[in-house]
Amino acid sequence: MECPSSATSTGAPSSSSVPEDYWPGWSGISRMFAFGDSYSTTGFNLSLTQPNESNPLGNPEYPGYTATNGPNWVDFLTVTYNQTLLETVNLAYGGATVDSELIAPYQPTVLSMKDQILDEFVPVYSDSPDFFEWQANNTLFAIWIGINDVGNAYAQANSSIVYPLVMTEYTSLMDTLYQNGARNFLFINVPPVNRSPLTISAGAEAEATEATDISVWNANVTHIATNLSTVYPDATTFVFDSNSLFYEVLEEPCAYEETCPYRNTTEYCESYMNGTPEWDTFYPNCSIPVDEYFWLNSLHPTFRMMNVTAQEIARQLN
Repeated sequence: MECPSSATSTGAPSSSSVPEDYWPGWSGISRMFAFGDSYSTTGFNLSLTQPNESNPLGNPEYPGYTATNGPNWVDFLTVTYNQTLLETVNLAYGGATVDSELIAPYQPTVLSMKDQILDEFVPVYSDSPDFFEWQANNTLFAIWIGINDVGNAYAQANSSIVYPLVMTEYTSLMDTLYQNGARNFLFINVPPVNRSPLTISAGAEAEATEATDISVWNANVTHIATNLSTVYPDATTFVFDSNSLFYEVLEEPCAYEETCPYRNTTEYCESYMNGTPEWDTFYPNCSIPVDEYFWLNSLHPTFRMMNVTAQEIARQLN
């Protein structure tokens, strides 16, 4: 995987470039568009109810259809860590990659980030329609993508050829957002899914290979953000380092109050893996309640990790 500069750390440090023309401060953000994969999706249907005061995420009913057995970071950022009424159009789709033609998702029906931007945002929302009015100076564009790109490609022989093509497309899509009015960007890098049960079960070599690819992917994301604010000086960019945050919690759950209840950070219970009736459901065969597992299943964390992720994002945006 090619990189603009050497990358030896597990994650890229959180960073920001903040001109004052369009960035109103976190307290001035009242609209958000989210793009990404299952770590972000809430099951929003753009043909149904749009975000409004009674449901700031529009549809479905809060917290939506998430992969975290409770609210995810989009939910928490929208309704818990917001500083004003924040209405969010969440176009993220489970299983998404940047471009399905470059790295295929697990099913051909999955909407890639390219689809989310070109087929949904641009034709439906870019002109600030009456049903969801937004302006450059009150709207945040949040992008969390790459988990499936790395996960689906790190073991392939042609990954070193494919990754640069993906990053070129990623850059182009950010340019498309800018050309359609976006000025405030939040990039979230790839967390250490090399430590997920899915990768651990594949062995030490797989874990090391994926960790390397994640590190370089994250360096490229930082480069994309930096380049965007260089090419467009009126663009504000934030890079949130989810990689370091996840590592911190995996090593010491009580580093944050929100994640201190975690008692198992390496495994998951199969009885919980597809979700449970309540956020804290307890099945005796699982030994502990579902919300005391870091991992809901082989790849996705439970809602407590998403809570602290949103909290720390809001702290950086502040």
